[in-house]
Amino acid sequence: MKTALAIVSMLILSVSAFTQQQNHLIIRQGRPVYAIILDKEADSLTRFAAEELQDYLFRLTGAQVRIAGKPLKRFKSIFIGREWFSKKEASAKLEALNGDGFCIFSESGHFFLGGKRPAGDLYAIYTMLQEYAGFIWFGNGEVHIPQRQEFTLPDISLFSQPDFQFRHPHFPGNTEPGNYFPARTQPRDGWGMFVHTFHKLMPPDTYFGKHPEYYSLVNGKRIRDGQLCLSNPEVIRILTENLGAEMKKKPHCTYWSVSQNDCINYCECSQCQDMYDRYGSISGAYVHMANQIARNFPDKQISTLAYQFTRSAPAAIVPDSNVNIMFCSIECNRSQPLATDPRSLDFVKDMNAWSALTGNIFMWDYVVQFRTFTCPFPNFGVIQPNIRFFREQGVPMMFQQGSGNAWSDFSEYKQSLIARLLWDADLDEPAFREKFFHAFYGKAADVMLNYFALVHHEMEKLSGTRVLDIYGYPALYSDWFLKPELLIRYRAMMDSAEALVQDDSVRLKRVVRQRCSVDFALIDIALNANNPGISFYRIQDGRRVVNPEMIDYLDSFVRNCEASGIRTIDENAYSPQAYKAHVLNVAAMAVKPNKASGKQITALTPYSPLYDAGGTGALTDGLFGGQHFRLNWLGYQGHDMEVLIDFGQIETVRKAEGNFFLDLVSWVFLPLEVRIEASDDGAVFRTLHSEKIPEPERSFGQKPVHFSFSFAETATRYLKFTATGHKTCPDWHRGANQPAWLFIDELVIE
Repeated sequence: MKTALAIVSMLILSVSAFTQQQNHLIIRQGRPVYAIILDKEADSLTRFAAEELQDYLFRLTGAQVRIAGKPLKRFKSIFIGREWFSKKEASAKLEALNGDGFCIFSESGHFFLGGKRPAGDLYAIYTMLQEYAGFIWFGNGEVHIPQRQEFTLPDISLFSQPDFQFRHPHFPGNTEPGNYFPARTQPRDGWGMFVHTFHKLMPPDTYFGKHPEYYSLVNGKRIRDGQLCLSNPEVIRILTENLGAEMKKKPHCTYWSVSQNDCINYCECSQCQDMYDRYGSISGAYVHMANQIARNFPDKQISTLAYQFTRSAPAAIVPDSNVNIMFCSIECNRSQPLATDPRSLDFVKDMNAWSALTGNIFMWDYVVQFRTFTCPFPNFGVIQPNIRFFREQGVPMMFQQGSGNAWSDFSEYKQSLIARLLWDADLDEPAFREKFFHAFYGKAADVMLNYFALVHHEMEKLSGTRVLDIYGYPALYSDWFLKPELLIRYRAMMDSAEALVQDDSVRLKRVVRQRCSVDFALIDIALNANNPGISFYRIQDGRRVVNPEMIDYLDSFVRNCEASGIRTIDENAYSPQAYKAHVLNVAAMAVKPNKASGKQITALTPYSPLYDAGGTGALTDGLFGGQHFRLNWLGYQGHDMEVLIDFGQIETVRKAEGNFFLDLVSWVFLPLEVRIEASDDGAVFRTLHSEKIPEPERSFGQKPVHFSFSFAETATRYLKFTATGHKTCPDWHRGANQPAWLFIDELVIE
């Protein structure tokens, strides 16, 4: 028995020694052993692949590897391009892969790298550097390159293809070849028009005046800022004609979006309603429109949206083969995977229905928090399961909606991870995370890994009952994974991480950038949640004053954003400096003596029970409305805001301050006029101040807007505050004729 074991042990050692012998020295002590062989007629991308390999091998080892047009006698060869193995068995195996497939293999001590298409040649060289040399591209223009004098490769036989035909993580640098080629993702170069194009193809300024019938009928009136009337043959004709004109400008583009605007307001005319009924869904009218247009352009792909009111699939119509369905997950919860989350059952049902109708689906998934990019958003536990779900549904095209050109919480890791998963949804994510964090954060990696794990662990505790919303904000999670005691712990971890990389300016900048999400959450919750654990205020000599420690955190947050390249904290380019100004304004109002505080406030017009913030007492409770109208704002829908303050005795007043919320996308408007009146008996009033409010710029941003109204010093018992608003959305607005909103908080009387 012992003899047998000895023989087995010797065999294992022999195999091990043999395996060791198969490692090929590419660079020996800073000198090249191999040359890169490139065909003289090689495609430009193939040539670029050879040059990239040469450059990165030099940066790895300091060795200058030659590029030659044929094998060199004194060197072994690294062949770039499939023409070098066209007569080998590997060529047939490569041909069997899908369009972006590539291979890396060795034979007789030589290496062959090639793709089915020239882009695959680049994928091959970057994969070799990542998997065998320890390179990591971080997706933000930075790359981790180990330093060594020797570089070896084992014998390789790798044939690889992506799980998805089109792969686009929408994060900073997504249009840069230096980012998307190493990530094996793609830009949107093939798109002539991309999403929400009705107004681009049929601008209301051109057509609405003479032909309002081309546009949606909503509540009995044609509106310019809605959708199109798709039952009108003239609309289909004009869309087709104008699209053809656009195609002539970009003949190289294959995909053309003819799709609904980013609002609801679909047409309610009887002819359109007949189409909805005939096809079993509103989406049927949109598929019918896309089919009609697509038949005029058989060599193009006409893309239309399955989004919000068109998300459910039709029952009695099938998209033509060159009609692409852009299916969107905007409403879904991100605390649990789609396939297993009971709250996502309707979405999964719609996904199943669309995939049964067509294989031409462009999946638009959302992976960041748009209201606050700089807030912890622990959704990493659902990213991989969701991508696997889409793969199982046969989805060929994946668009992961990240933070665009802005930084967001852990965005470097998120975009790198997503890129890997879109190629291979079965990636070992924990192993990749470990490797990435150590390369990215250096000595601070273990602390950052622990922070990452802790935030996700705390989120998962309540993931079955709480929603992780892509339009969330810190205070929404202040009793969950952003509890004050946790934020204090997170901040201490960031302090520790910073201390570990003080002598490494590159890694320090990365840690500082990531800590901005922790600091932002702490500041915002201290300002809005009124939790004694972390508060923006403290009591001094019986008075409420600003906590100077919080001002220091605020200043530090803005400095760190500037130093680490964070220019916006949300999807609407709201800057850290603008946020600081808002915070200081709120803090200044919060510590002022407020003569209305604790007094009886009577609502003379009804506020909405949907956004009552606890009633009129919310106007003087010291909790100020935050960055979303759901946070501490008192809402009025279709009514003016009119309240009566009873001081209980004669008071001298001279000024009123308040904040209103502006969010035109959500039908939230500023007041048209503010009027302040005084009365001694609560019956007869005299006007102290009246001011018309200029119409703000018509933008998609959301923000609190501060107003201050001064008037002659007056002694009075009662003060009436009236904000006259839009009762219905104006004609120019997409919600025309629908009840408009007015939100106010806080009201300070001096």
